[in-house]
This record gives sequence, C-alpha cells and structure tokens, in this order.
Amino acid sequence: MKATKTTMKKQTLLLLCLSAVCVITACADAKDGTAVTTADTTVSDTAAITAAETEDIAVADVPADADFSGHTFTFLVTGNTENNWQKNDFHAPEETGDVLNDARFRRNLAVEERFGIKIETEEQYGQTKGAGTGFLTIEKCVMAGDTAYDAGMIAGYDCATLACSGMLYDLCDMPYVDLSQRWWDQRVNEDLTIDGKLYYTTGDISTADNDATGAILFNKKIVQDYDLPDPYALVRDGKWTISTMVEMGKNIASDLNGDSKYDKNDRYAAIIWDDTMMGIINAAGVKCATVKEDGKLELTFYNDRLLSMFEQYRDAYYDNSQAYAYQRVSYDITDPVNMFSNDQSLFFFQLLDLVTYFRDMKTDFGILPLPKLDEQQERYYSTIGSWHSVFLCAPVVQEDAERTGIILEALAAESYNTVTPAYYEKTLVGKYIRDEESEEMLDIILSSHVYDLGWFYQVGKYCDEVLYMWMEKDEDMTSRYERREKIAVRDIERINEAFAELGS
Repeated sequence: MKATKTTMKKQTLLLLCLSAVCVITACADAKDGTAVTTADTTVSDTAAITAAETEDIAVADVPADADFSGHTFTFLVTGNTENNWQKNDFHAPEETGDVLNDARFRRNLAVEERFGIKIETEEQYGQTKGAGTGFLTIEKCVMAGDTAYDAGMIAGYDCATLACSGMLYDLCDMPYVDLSQRWWDQRVNEDLTIDGKLYYTTGDISTADNDATGAILFNKKIVQDYDLPDPYALVRDGKWTISTMVEMGKNIASDLNGDSKYDKNDRYAAIIWDDTMMGIINAAGVKCATVKEDGKLELTFYNDRLLSMFEQYRDAYYDNSQAYAYQRVSYDITDPVNMFSNDQSLFFFQLLDLVTYFRDMKTDFGILPLPKLDEQQERYYSTIGSWHSVFLCAPVVQEDAERTGIILEALAAESYNTVTPAYYEKTLVGKYIRDEESEEMLDIILSSHVYDLGWFYQVGKYCDEVLYMWMEKDEDMTSRYERREKIAVRDIERINEAFAELGS
C-alpha cells in the first residue's frame, strides 16, 4: 500500500521542519560497511514486568490465515555511533546462551513462524542531530518511493525531524497497531503525541529506552562510612530531593593525595556527566516543551521550578572540588568508572546503561532515580537522554501497511512475554543489580519515564544551551533563556504548523 502524499508537499514539510530544528549537523550516509543481519537489541516498557506476571498474548483481530509468503521484514537500525551508541533490538540470528539474545531470538522466531516472514536488520553508522544517517536514509527512500525498509529503530533527533517532515507513518493510523496496549509505553502517548499524531514510539519491543534513562548510582560503603541517611528510604518516602542529595555529599570530597588540586586521584560528592543537566531539569517536572490539551506544542522551559532546581544543582556541583565533571577531562569513561569502583565518589550521574560497567565492582552500589525538586512534587521523573534515545518508526511509504502493523504489534506483544522479563530479571537484576532495594528503585525509574519534545526538536537550541552552561560554569540561566526565547517561540510555531499540515 503506497503512500499518496505528493513529493512537493513532503518537501514543503521538510523545509518547515528543518527550520524548526535550527542548526542541523549534516552527516554522511552509511559507511561503506553496511551490515545486513538477522534480528536483535534492547528495550523496555513503562513498568518492569516480572516473569510471574507474563501471560500468553495474541494480537487482536489479526486474520487467522495471515501469511506473508516469505516476506523479508527489514528494520533500518541507526543511532549515535559518534559515541558508540548503536542499539539493535532485533539482531539475534541464533541462540548463544546469553539470556537477552536468546529471548530476542525466540521472539523473532515466534513471529517469523506465525506469519511466514524473515526478520532482518540493516545497521547504518553515523552521527545524529536531526539530519543524521537515519534521517537521510529514510528521506531518500520516501522521495524515491522505495519500500526497502518496513520499519526502523532510529535515533530520537532524527525521528523528530522525519516526523514533522511527513516522512513517517502515523502510528495512530497504522493498521493493527494498538498503542493503548500494555506493551507500548503509555508515557510516549502522553508526551510525544502532537495534534493527535504519533510517528515514533517505544515499549517492550525495545530495551534501548531503558538503557538511555537517566539514573544515579551511589556507593554503599561511603554511605555507611559517613553515617548518611538510607537513600532507598528517602526515595520510598518521597524525600529524595535535590537539597537532600546535595546535603549528603557536603563532607565527602577530599584531596586524597594532598597535592592541593582536584583530579582523578581524589574523592568527590559526585561524578557528573554533561547531559545530566537536561535530566535534572526534567527531574523537577519541567519540560523544555510540552504538548497542551489542545494537542499543540508550547514552550515551557522557564519557570520558578527550573530556576530553583538549577540553582541548587549549580551551587553544589559547579565546584570542581565537589564534582568531577569527567567529560571536561576526557569523554573516555574509563577513569570515572575506576574512580567510582575505588570508592572515590558518593554518586555517579549518568544513564541506566552505566550499571553494566560495574559487574565486578567489589564495593556494593545501589541505584536511584534522579531527585525531585521538593517533597511536594507528586512523582519522580526519569528523563530519556535525547542524544542516546532510539525509537520505533515506519516510513510513510509502505508496500503493505497492514502487514507492517501486524508484525510490529506481534513483535511488541511477544516482547512483553519474553524480552522484557529477560532484560529485567535476568540481565539488569540477575547480572548487575545487587539488592532487592535496587530492584524496587528500578521499578520506580522505569515507570517514571519522561520524553521532552523540546530536547528532541532542539527548540531554541536549549538542549545545547544547558550543556554550555555546565561546561562554561555559567550561573545566569535567565540570560541564557532570554537570548534564545524568540527563536524558541518561532521553532514551536513551525513545528505546530508542520503537524497541522500532516494528514490534511
């Protein structure tokens, strides 16, 4: 079933979208070594599902005789390979003994056998910032009417540009895809639907969203040595706030070797990753941009909650003797991992994927959500890192949209039964998480996802501005906001205009 939109209309929408994204980093197409393989990767839904809670799930209303006669169902897989963040949830050509790989293999096989298809993936490598490899490849296919890819797992920045350019299929209209089902992340429906349209999503079908979720590790030995409050109890009681976190770290830092300078040889309150600045803003319940009740996007970046969260974070962690900002030294994570393993920091701010580095750490560690602004805040907010996000989508040009919808829904439902329990129970909990309390924290983190369209669409370039503030130790958030406000408002207008045009 081919798309009926005209090429001229797509080009008009593309221009609107590229204007909204502001400055786009052009990237080359795939490297010469384009890989075609049979399916694998990582994903999660909004709540951790234990094996005991799984059940047999079938895709509703699918014709009993649905058989797609040997069709090769191909996923385009791209990500931010500049930082080696390439996630392939579907490549699992054989069982290897690895729990997560084997769960993906069984999921793929069940869907392949049921519908007479073969699942393959094509990985393309490159950078992303809205016009990366994923965007360029899908754009080329749509413009040419090429149906080489049934679906994609594509970086968030590129998904945003593709969506408002009219290059993606509205998943709300995709036959047989039921986004209200438990295997789709309901936070996505809430956060990413503009004007009633949703062009990319995630859920149990992928674990990449979980890996890209903001979280904090804490060193249990330091907590014990300094007789600090139990972080788990603070989270449970709703008292895990920015002020509490800062207070816990006040007396931890030390010039261990006595050389009168702070570097990788010393101890800190926190080891901090640059992108945590975006996460800490979202943790206060603030978004750069938010979808209003009327379905339109609005700028919501600047308010008293943002200022309060930023000022407390700034006052505590701009101090080089309190926080080790490792990316200001090197983007290599080796030193900060060794430092945390050697009890040189109370906290480590990064993504949930960070836990995979500490399987052999001798000292016990725990995992926590990003803190609330205050105790009155109703819930925790665990942001999905925009640079590392990867979403499921489908090109608007489809050979058979019904087939695509059936396969995607079947894969998502099967993932609920097989992949999520393997990822959660056997991989995160079984391999990396060390105590029952961290399992509880994991549930909280994965059920509190927040997706910020202001970051994904680079509205006002505030996603960069907050990083520059951190890098430059700039204390004036108000001036940063005001310098970009008019640009941000225009970006929002262009995005809303583009979505209004889609489907009309």
